[in-house]
Amino acid sequence: MKILNWVLIVMLASCATAPATYNYEKSKSYSRTYDQIWEDVIGFFASRNIQIKTIEKDSGVIYAETNRFDEKLADCGHPGIASVVTRTVSLNVFVMRSERDPKVNVNTKFIETRQFDRSIWTVECNSKGVIEQAILESVRQ
Repeated sequence: MKILNWVLIVMLASCATAPATYNYEKSKSYSRTYDQIWEDVIGFFASRNIQIKTIEKDSGVIYAETNRFDEKLADCGHPGIASVVTRTVSLNVFVMRSERDPKVNVNTKFIETRQFDRSIWTVECNSKGVIEQAILESVRQ
């Protein structure tokens, strides 16, 4: 039985592929006030029904997450013979206060949960920069 499990694990690993790596902009400065930028970023989340978990305007931090994403947003590689159970994305947006040109920094973490037989594990996916770009573009110039 142990040999069969080992063979299945080798087959699973040989069918799966690693996610590709992408280069993209994660931050941008704006010629607007902090309050204007803050409102635009909050509007991004509201208009897309993305749940904000933590919001602290004084420190400029917004933490949000959602329970779904597709291949347009992130690359998780190919799961091989495993099945995809769930996909989640966490977003950490930081609006930095500045007298001139406040800056927005976007960090994302994409996770895919996979299952094969009774084994369940997670894989960190690589962002394609789509959601980061959308957040940065949501701030009007």
